[in-house]
Amino acid sequence: MGQQIWVTAFALIACAACAQNGSWFQGETALKTQFVEVQPDVKLEVLDWGGTGRNLVLLAGLGNTAHVFDSLGPKLAAHFHVIGITRRGFGQSSAPQTGYDPRRLGDDVVAVIDALHVTDPVLVGHSIAGEELSAISTYHQGRAAGLVYLDAGAPFALYNPKHGDYTPALAQLRDDLSIFRHYKRTSSMTVSYRRH
Repeated sequence: MGQQIWVTAFALIACAACAQNGSWFQGETALKTQFVEVQPDVKLEVLDWGGTGRNLVLLAGLGNTAHVFDSLGPKLAAHFHVIGITRRGFGQSSAPQTGYDPRRLGDDVVAVIDALHVTDPVLVGHSIAGEELSAISTYHQGRAAGLVYLDAGAPFALYNPKHGDYTPALAQLRDDLSIFRHYKRTSSMTVSYRRH
């Protein structure tokens, strides 16, 4: 119940911040910008808007950098310690040839929070960042105090990976239905034949 209250409070603060500024793209520059190595030769841009209290880690949607939160970050810093991470391949972060699957992107976020000694963070992800949130909750259980999905939905975020990838699962279902239809047709023919 306590977590629901602060999540609701976070949502209200975020909505108020957006309403006041009208845009997430304009705002104050982060108090601190640094680059954190998450793999050899792969560094991610990390913004820190300061603040005290519970740690919030902001993850942008596809095509955006952590700077998308330049307006929201300082407002949230009145209540939380707020950092934002720009995923690999965007903005000033490294753009390696590989490492863009949900699990690796989730590993990147965990590598950043480990490097910065961020304890019990609440991870806030917008849009495709839902995949990173779900990967962290799946492969790094207990590493986040909470997950906030902001209009975040992607296949990985909506499917339990313990049961495999949803695309092959759908293909298997289609094959099973095909076999069932064939069996049903064959059974009907057998029953028809017996009646004659």
